[in-house]
Amino acid sequence: MTLRSRLARLVKDFTTAQSGTVALLTGLGAVPMVLAAGVGIDLIRYSNLKSDIQGALDAASLAAAVADNATTAERKQIGEDTFAVNMVNSGLDATAFHVSFTVTPDSVAGTVDTAIPTTLMRIANINTLQVSADNAVNIPKGKKAEIALVLDYSNSMNETAGSKVKYVAMREAATKLVNDLSTAQPDKVKFGLVPFSHHVYVSLPGEYVVGQTAGSSWTGCTQDRPYPANISDNTPTASDDTKWGQPQAPDHLSEGCAPYAGHGLKLRPLTNDFAGVRDQLNAMTPYAWTHIALGVEFGYHLLSPNAPFVGGAAYNDQETRKYMVVLTDGMQTEPAFGPGGVRTVAQGEDNLENLCSKAKASGITIITLAYDLADTTTRKRLENCASDAAKNFFVVDDDKDIAAAFDEIKNAVMASIYLSK
Repeated sequence: MTLRSRLARLVKDFTTAQSGTVALLTGLGAVPMVLAAGVGIDLIRYSNLKSDIQGALDAASLAAAVADNATTAERKQIGEDTFAVNMVNSGLDATAFHVSFTVTPDSVAGTVDTAIPTTLMRIANINTLQVSADNAVNIPKGKKAEIALVLDYSNSMNETAGSKVKYVAMREAATKLVNDLSTAQPDKVKFGLVPFSHHVYVSLPGEYVVGQTAGSSWTGCTQDRPYPANISDNTPTASDDTKWGQPQAPDHLSEGCAPYAGHGLKLRPLTNDFAGVRDQLNAMTPYAWTHIALGVEFGYHLLSPNAPFVGGAAYNDQETRKYMVVLTDGMQTEPAFGPGGVRTVAQGEDNLENLCSKAKASGITIITLAYDLADTTTRKRLENCASDAAKNFFVVDDDKDIAAAFDEIKNAVMASIYLSK
């Protein structure tokens, strides 16, 4: 008999009774209500446990799949051990879970089944609920990920959201992302950093900078390139209209570039120097205005196979997934170049939309985070910028939200590289 029919039968038995005391009449109303509450409690427990089991199984199968040169037996043991560790706080004995892993030369498939005891649903003679999960994880064979972290370091990131200063919470979440992904497959992932405020501080070959010579190296802070170069990933040509290092805007002339160095805000090309990435994340602090489009412009170039940065794989490389993670807590406040050399904030917003469209067309997965961001127009622009609004756009209001969002980003990257089911 199904749960629905059991409940219906139980209620019918009570409601068809024609005699009894006042106590029975009281019970007539109370028992169905208690039973309904019990169903809710048990279903919440079921939902929470199923989510925990699926997460633990995904972690277990992934650990088994990425174990270098492991035998079939070793992969199975790694899967079982990892699952047990992840479920240690479930409240259930390890023997309650029936876990198995099937290993082939190409994948690890995991399944788990268990039964959890009910509470008030026992009134309807339902003593247990069955919980199950399954997955399939590809054994990596050259799959790689390139990830550009385009992070807002404008002054507003010094504010507090939740229990932490915003840039501190961002730093902790980004550092955990680097740690988790680099630990899983250190030879298969690269990270780049684009800390942006109103400028980006960067080292470039001289031939790509206004007023510099070929063969030299230039380090400084730059605004965007003149339009339309600033909405492409094309390598600068001999024309100054395609180069960085344009004269600083009057609002920033008195500040120069020294504050960027002082705040540690330097672009870092794609690298597998994970310790260096973590050290820089730990050192960077906010400064000045917000130029989201400029951050995305450089994020696009980091992931591009075109110069000036040469760390990115070809766009048609089937073994490499490219990700740009864009986080901001505010609106565009810095003007950007448009047609005719005119610079406006509105043009920066338009440039951002164009850059996102072109980067996505190049095969880059864009993940956007609106962090404690009240402006609904900018939120919508970030949502549209994301590759998939349902999966790749996050509205995060505090430190707990941002930690959870970066965990989802980690899972999405791992899933696209490893998980086949």
